[in-house]
Amino acid sequence: MKRLLPLLLFLTAASLYADDPRPEYRAYWVDTFRTPFATRVDVDRIVDAAVESNANALFVQVRRRGDAWYLDAAEPLAEAMDGTFDPLRALLDAAHARGIQVHAFVIVGAVFHGDPKNDPLPRDPRHVFLQHFWDAARHQPYRGARQWGTKTSKGRYPFGSDWYLDLGHPEAAAYTADVLLHLVRAYDIDGIHLDRIRYPESPHADSGYNDTSVARFRARYGRLPHAKDALWNDWRREQVTSFVRRLFLGAKAIRPSITISAALISWGAGPGASGGFANTDAYRVAFQDWEAWLREGIIDVASPMLYKREHAPAERKQFDDWLHFVVTTAHANSRAAVPGIGAYLNSIEGTLRQSRRTREADADGILFFAMGDTKPWSILANSTNNAVTKNPYALPVAGVFTPKRPNEEFFAALRTSTATDGHTAFERIAQPLFAAMSPPPRKAEENTGAIMGQAGGDGMVVTIESLSTQAKRITHTDGTGFFGMLGLAPGQYRVMAGGKEETVDVGAGKVVIAP
Repeated sequence: MKRLLPLLLFLTAASLYADDPRPEYRAYWVDTFRTPFATRVDVDRIVDAAVESNANALFVQVRRRGDAWYLDAAEPLAEAMDGTFDPLRALLDAAHARGIQVHAFVIVGAVFHGDPKNDPLPRDPRHVFLQHFWDAARHQPYRGARQWGTKTSKGRYPFGSDWYLDLGHPEAAAYTADVLLHLVRAYDIDGIHLDRIRYPESPHADSGYNDTSVARFRARYGRLPHAKDALWNDWRREQVTSFVRRLFLGAKAIRPSITISAALISWGAGPGASGGFANTDAYRVAFQDWEAWLREGIIDVASPMLYKREHAPAERKQFDDWLHFVVTTAHANSRAAVPGIGAYLNSIEGTLRQSRRTREADADGILFFAMGDTKPWSILANSTNNAVTKNPYALPVAGVFTPKRPNEEFFAALRTSTATDGHTAFERIAQPLFAAMSPPPRKAEENTGAIMGQAGGDGMVVTIESLSTQAKRITHTDGTGFFGMLGLAPGQYRVMAGGKEETVDVGAGKVVIAP
């Protein structure tokens, strides 16, 4: 028995530190600014990196700035593509064969970066920037309704070096939704992942003054917006939320199983330290009311970008504040919380610490920013870790310099929890994070349904009445006349708008299109 006791203790400890078998997202953002994604070799490297990490999902950027990294597209191809090879199609085949999900990571807002007077313009004249932002013949921005860009109250473009589409312009919002819904129809993607789904950051939240959006606001409220205008702030949040609702319902109508997620703003202090979500920069500056999106159910997965340095005490507190908020809010609304971890800011040890706290907080997975350069043993452009001058988590001696290490060492650390300095393996201090492959969580079946449709008119009242209970709910059309409502119990409903009415049957987990 004495001889068996050490073995029993070892087996007990091993079982405690075994890889958590529960389904969870183990994912990477793959941004095509840093990760090559144009050839078969590029695709194979991305999938191999996921396999090396025991990852089960890839959030791959396929719309960067008004372009497409896939052939069957509703807008111009990315200029890095040759027009014959379809990297998205190849990635879907290769990743799905290994049990890895592929989510199409798309930038919604920013469509051009740079100074159009001096920097190269898109080559394709059909590019949205050349059609609706910049008049190349006159070397100036378009004016009037043709202009889709957002600007400051003083009429200035861009924001930093980014030219942002204004979702308060109905045609701009409709165009973007159509581009993304075409992608949903054309490819067997597991999800759409929305990035920069907001207004651009600016001093004093001075954005959103597209002429068409301002005219719509004036038509509805009888006055022009002004600084510190609570109604104008609500208007800008409404434009972003309306787009998310439209995209969510449109995609679900095409394919109910698709997952809609978003990279969410979590700048600065979290809701706890700020005194509530309404006091955070996400709500006040970016006009991204993602707390309301979770309540309404118009995203399936919330991925706030918790890009915080673990070795900086103030940022570590912000990380934990936002982590608690997203898990609590998502789960209270039957949605998934998959926080985004800024691995590119941290040492490997720091990222492992944040990852373990994320799992301990009962999150539904982890999304790392970012995979970076997939060339073997590249440390020039990889984004999986960073050098830390005085790394408090370094082993065997805390507080020493730890260098930036190749991606392969990060991948190995996820499987073994063993970080190295490039030569010497440090002692493992905790259970492996991803010791074996695990599937992403299966979405819970919806017990309610939704209605979407076109009613004509901007801001028209739409009443939806249950024929069984006579309960009525009211919504409004967006600038294109689109409306949508979620959370409807199965049954028959009367849809009333503009003096017309239609009866529709709503089923659980379905989006019905009102005639």
